[in-house]
Amino acid sequence: MTAASGSEGEGTQVSPRRLSRLVLAFAATLIGLSTLSLLYVGRIASEEADQQAAVTERTLFVNALKDRQSLIARDQLSVSRWDRSVKYITLKFREAFIEEEFVGSLWFDFGHDRTFLFDPGGEIVMSAHEDRVDFTRRTVDPAGDLALIAKRAVERHNANRIAIAGGYGQKQVTSSEVGRIAEFAIAEIDGEPMIATAMAVVPDDEEVALPDGAPFIVISAKPIDGDLVRDLNSQLDFADLTFSSGAGGKVPLISASGRALGSFDWKGAAPGSHIWQVVVPVSILLSSLLALASLFIVHHIRRLSLRLEESEQRNRALALRDPLSGLANRLSFGHALEAAAEKAQGSRFAVIAGDLDRFKAINDSWGHAAGDLVIRTVAARLTEVVGTSGLVGRIGGDEFVILVDAFSDRVRLSLLASQIMTAVGQPITLDNGITTDVGISLGIAIAPDDAAGANAIMATADRALYASKDGGRGRACFAGDEGAESHTHAHGASHAA
Repeated sequence: MTAASGSEGEGTQVSPRRLSRLVLAFAATLIGLSTLSLLYVGRIASEEADQQAAVTERTLFVNALKDRQSLIARDQLSVSRWDRSVKYITLKFREAFIEEEFVGSLWFDFGHDRTFLFDPGGEIVMSAHEDRVDFTRRTVDPAGDLALIAKRAVERHNANRIAIAGGYGQKQVTSSEVGRIAEFAIAEIDGEPMIATAMAVVPDDEEVALPDGAPFIVISAKPIDGDLVRDLNSQLDFADLTFSSGAGGKVPLISASGRALGSFDWKGAAPGSHIWQVVVPVSILLSSLLALASLFIVHHIRRLSLRLEESEQRNRALALRDPLSGLANRLSFGHALEAAAEKAQGSRFAVIAGDLDRFKAINDSWGHAAGDLVIRTVAARLTEVVGTSGLVGRIGGDEFVILVDAFSDRVRLSLLASQIMTAVGQPITLDNGITTDVGISLGIAIAPDDAAGANAIMATADRALYASKDGGRGRACFAGDEGAESHTHAHGASHAA
């Protein structure tokens, strides 16, 4: 029995060499599985990161293009929502008014390259190229871009039309809500792709009213050219942003009638390559250091998670800041305004809407880089003047807003407005050594005295701003004082060099 048992025991023993081979095979299997798993995870993560980066970039581009269309629409609103326009376009077609005041303002003040007027019957009664106006009446293809854009603008107007004394008007909207009444589209005009906006000609103070039926529609357009691409990229900072007439780019350009007019393309970010730079060295280390592999992976996963979290935090911060000026953007300012409006009964506040004077002349004379410098300089001066008294935001090209929550009395608000106009009006030295300056027009509304609710108080401040600009610019107007003679003026401000 003893001998037999010994022989059986020796038969079940594993030799050291065989055990070494088994351990090595097991270790090699674990190393291989770990390496393959890590490489697989790295591939998935890199592809997902690249895809997410592409989606984010496309969203940013589309929003930037919409911002440019919104800016055109806000410019357009200054002449299309006007009693005089209704008087001399809708009620009595006066060519001199259209040429000198209507088209003249859209071209000389805002640089709208093309302007069209559609009558209620859907015919073009006026077309302008820069300041050259043609009053030849012509019928357009109902399936063409311009006709479709005009038709959709009529539908938007009808959705916002209201009855007023003597006829019809349109609901008031703030400049940030202009998309409710304006039609944004891409159009091919004279063989050239352009961004276009269209809206109805409506009264503002309701001294006149629209008759029943379709309104006159004004369409403004700017070409999609190198200047527009550079303007867009000043906000986006994409690598090699271009527009071409061919397809295949990241953002295809489709006209109002559904035709492909070209596409925008750029060299996209590739965060996946950075992931591979981490994954591959880790995989090599795992092949030789199985014992330390798990700790090493945990360490790098934590680093990747922290980087991802930091990236998300930066993205959230960027989403609330205007990239050019560093001020609160429209989203951030809107949140602050809504929060202030919710507690306005217990804590009064004021909103100051501002619009730069003579800013377009600087862009036209010295380029967008000079304009960007002016925007940053004005932003810094506004931040310094307002200080801890409130929040300064930028909601458009040269449009600034201020939420004042430290005080709401007219005396201190008037003093603050004077300080703002004086500070903004100080000389600015451009990169080329030329000294220039800009002015600013202000509209002030106090909540809840002038209006309640975020949209209402913003709209009230905008109306006061329009009154300030109509009164000669370079001044501040309180809501409710639009018809008064006295306004706050800047002292010592010079004119553009």
